Amino acid sequence: MKRKVYIVQTSFRCMDGKIAKGGFLGYNTLNLPILSAAVPLTWEKECCFEYNDAINYDTNADVIFIIGTTIDIKNGCNVAQRFKEKGKVVIHGGYQDSFSLLLMKKVCDSVYHGIPGPQQMKEILDDAEKGQLRHEYHCGINIDFPFDYSFFEGRKIHHIELYSSIGCKFKCDYCYHQISFDGIYRFRSIENVITDLKSIKKLTKYVGFRDPNIYNERDRLIKLCHQLIEEKIGIRWAAQCPVFIGKDKEVLALMHQAGCRLIFLGLESLNQKNLQSVNKPFNVADYRHLVSTIQETGIMVAAYFMLGLDYDSINTFDEIFSFVRETKIELPIVNLFTPIPGTRVYNRLKAEERLDYPNLETFEKRDPLYGQPCNCSYHTPKNISREDLEKGYMELFHKLTSYPEIFRRTLKFNRNAFKVLVLNLNLRKERLKMETQIRV
Repeated sequence: MKRKVYIVQTSFRCMDGKIAKGGFLGYNTLNLPILSAAVPLTWEKECCFEYNDAINYDTNADVIFIIGTTIDIKNGCNVAQRFKEKGKVVIHGGYQDSFSLLLMKKVCDSVYHGIPGPQQMKEILDDAEKGQLRHEYHCGINIDFPFDYSFFEGRKIHHIELYSSIGCKFKCDYCYHQISFDGIYRFRSIENVITDLKSIKKLTKYVGFRDPNIYNERDRLIKLCHQLIEEKIGIRWAAQCPVFIGKDKEVLALMHQAGCRLIFLGLESLNQKNLQSVNKPFNVADYRHLVSTIQETGIMVAAYFMLGLDYDSINTFDEIFSFVRETKIELPIVNLFTPIPGTRVYNRLKAEERLDYPNLETFEKRDPLYGQPCNCSYHTPKNISREDLEKGYMELFHKLTSYPEIFRRTLKFNRNAFKVLVLNLNLRKERLKMETQIRV
């Protein structure tokens, strides 16, 4: 009889404390297929995606893998604790912030860092079988093997996520990729990517590439697009790129032909000094032209903005609103700048005594739920008060997600615009939940 491993990807608790359950699947669909594919054939496996299914706490599996999420790591802790109470060997993993690792170490037999490939998974499971699990495993990143999407067969799925590469060539001081990769990136073989896409196409034709920068190497992206076209994969996909891809009309046209319909741009700020202060090598003066060029190819634009960098002021909110209006960016995503532990900007702000992070004890006591207001600043800005930053953020979020502004950006005569309209309406729901919680 085969040994058995049970892989559980936990969901998260909403503001009412109930576990989020999905209809059409839009929540992270990548972790479970990677881990499932790495399990050796000598082990039987059972999988659970808590977003859709109830966790089987009576499983006869020998080893439990918990794939937690920083959206709600406490739910992952609770799940792990229940399995420990049943005498199971429990392992938790992935790239997590320091709080998550400290919390999970309290309730798990072992934690792993990174993404284990088949050989590393075999090592972990062999150690578990022998009763010789180490407290930690440092796996690095190994993703160049076909993923296992079979678990999602027969389910209502909005889109599925996929890696074609991991890591980013840029070394922005605020980005968590700087901690993990520091300018290093790795590719999966195009053959494995195509194999995955053929599996995914049986489930949905909408794909989100999770690559931090799918434009790391131009020639590689061209080869991937040609393969998608030649194989007639027939998917519609989104990916994250640097804004200067707007200079490359040849690649943009090829991406559109291969099915790309949405590009995510990390614009972050409209102030050049802000970009320089966080080591982001973009030119704000080019933004309008580059965004327009991308849109002219038939690819829509989602843009991220961070509020609260050193050169932001009370005028920043109106500047971003006007920019979004003028460029008709289809999906504007605004966030308060949150320094990530381990990044260079975090270390600098800590040295300047400008951080206000909760310690582990405070974090556990708060037991935060997904959907609680994320309009709190955890650092002291230079040119605006924290109160004005938080207020300005909510006012900007409110204006960007008003019905007139959403319809102004998204009412276009093509079927893909409807998908972006739905994404905008979801942002509006998030804003409304924030405002309700703030009033309470």
